[in-house]
Amino acid sequence: MRSLDEYTHRVAVSAYVVCGDEFLLLRRARSPEIWGPPGGRLLPDEDPNLGVLRETLEETGLVVTIIGIAGIWYGDFGRGTYMSIDYLTVTDDRNVILSDEHSDYRWASVQVLSSGQPPLGTTSPSYTLRDFDHAWKLACNLRARESAGGQIE
Repeated sequence: MRSLDEYTHRVAVSAYVVCGDEFLLLRRARSPEIWGPPGGRLLPDEDPNLGVLRETLEETGLVVTIIGIAGIWYGDFGRGTYMSIDYLTVTDDRNVILSDEHSDYRWASVQVLSSGQPPLGTTSPSYTLRDFDHAWKLACNLRARESAGGQIE
């Protein structure tokens, strides 16, 4: 295993958690105190699929199912260079148990998010309305494909 100073960037994951027609948003307890999906850095040599499941469970108490990848982000998060794999996940459980990393949570549809509740950022390192809108369109497309007899991979 390499030492951390041998890597060019760190890898993180996040989970757009969908339940019904709403996303789960968490408010970070520490700076930057932004609203966003659960997620965080992978452990050294951790499988990203397992890492997003672990991070989501640790931060919310929820068991989620991965539907697919919503996007990949690369840049400076204010603490060095990161690559983040953003997953689209689903759950039927709304019983969130927050870790100490977050101070609040909300379930919100894209329509509610577009009204500014909770307030999302407009630039990095914030998750934006555009990010959630993109994830929602992916979820709708996958649901349509599934109801037409296709399999969600």
